[in-house]
Amino acid sequence: MAKREPPGGPTAASAARSSADTAALADENGSELSVLMYPDSTDSNPYQRELRDGLQSHGVAVEMSGYGQYVSLLPAVREHGRPDVVHLHWLSKSFVTEQSWLTALLGVRLLVELLVLRLSGVRVVWTVHNLGEHARRSPRVELLTKRLATRLIDGIIVHCDGARGTVMELFDLSADDRPDVRAVPHGNYLDSYPNEIDRADARADLGYGPEDTVFLYFGLIRPYKNVPELVDTFRELDAPDARLLVVGNPWSDELAATVRDRVAADDRARAVLEFVPDDEIQRYMNAADAVVLPYEEVLTSGAAILAMSFGNPVVAPNRGCVGERLDPRWNVRYDPDETDGLRAALADALDADLRTMGEGNYEASTRLDWSDLSLRTRRLYSSICN
Repeated sequence: MAKREPPGGPTAASAARSSADTAALADENGSELSVLMYPDSTDSNPYQRELRDGLQSHGVAVEMSGYGQYVSLLPAVREHGRPDVVHLHWLSKSFVTEQSWLTALLGVRLLVELLVLRLSGVRVVWTVHNLGEHARRSPRVELLTKRLATRLIDGIIVHCDGARGTVMELFDLSADDRPDVRAVPHGNYLDSYPNEIDRADARADLGYGPEDTVFLYFGLIRPYKNVPELVDTFRELDAPDARLLVVGNPWSDELAATVRDRVAADDRARAVLEFVPDDEIQRYMNAADAVVLPYEEVLTSGAAILAMSFGNPVVAPNRGCVGERLDPRWNVRYDPDETDGLRAALADALDADLRTMGEGNYEASTRLDWSDLSLRTRRLYSSICN
């Protein structure tokens, strides 16, 4: 049994895009489009798998290629034949390294490959999941490479309206420029993971009682995600029945040691610092009363969508698509620039009706349907191909 039951005026360019969209709509049941997604991250993230399946239901032939980092794009394209569209994800994986000179060299390779694709008539779409690589290893070279890449790309997808403006400003794009920048929300994870363990069993398995209020951090533990700071902030709460559960794979041994030391200082906190198999995610999500994502910076968060899909309210910064997607009725948003923002948000969550908020979030997640979002993606493909 699962945890919860579902309770301005047009420019010439925009007018041309409207006309192309009309043609795309007429073509939806027509000729099949072929798409190559790169790089392939389906083993570690269900996002591409859900998008692929949705696109295939709308007459798009999708193949995946380029698993791993620094994989060259053109060999992947040649391996699968000439597609109509190459759809790029997590672009930084293909060229950002520890050394600026090597990042620049791989960046030039990427730009040359994008130029070759353009000259050969292959259209390119890029989904911007993050503005830049979180480790900030070569930020200036990365930004310059991406700005130049947008001049060779036909379409950009972001996950909220606010991100559209952010991307256009960061990459110095205008409304009349290529590429076509569209907001297509991040789909839900309702069917992506098993969800058969109910709340009582999940909490019993983890040693939590009905009176406990369990805050869960779930996901990769990286420096920008502020997990040690979350533990410190939690320790300031005067709430004997509050619990903090930190679950995820640390980015480094040093970060893992820091989290362990902070957690050890408060017997209300626990840490499970390891990779979590897909069938175990439900145990942590269904035991939680709220999911806390104390990120320093964020554009899009799959963890927030995951929490919504399991019927949990989210405590998160009011930034990027996270702030735009999280309904304030069902979530606790805070200003990360305020010194006491996170602590106040946790205190507010303790006083809130978290069960009702979780039900509202679940209902909101059902509207993030992959079939609809895939259709909107297909319309972009058709538009740029026409």
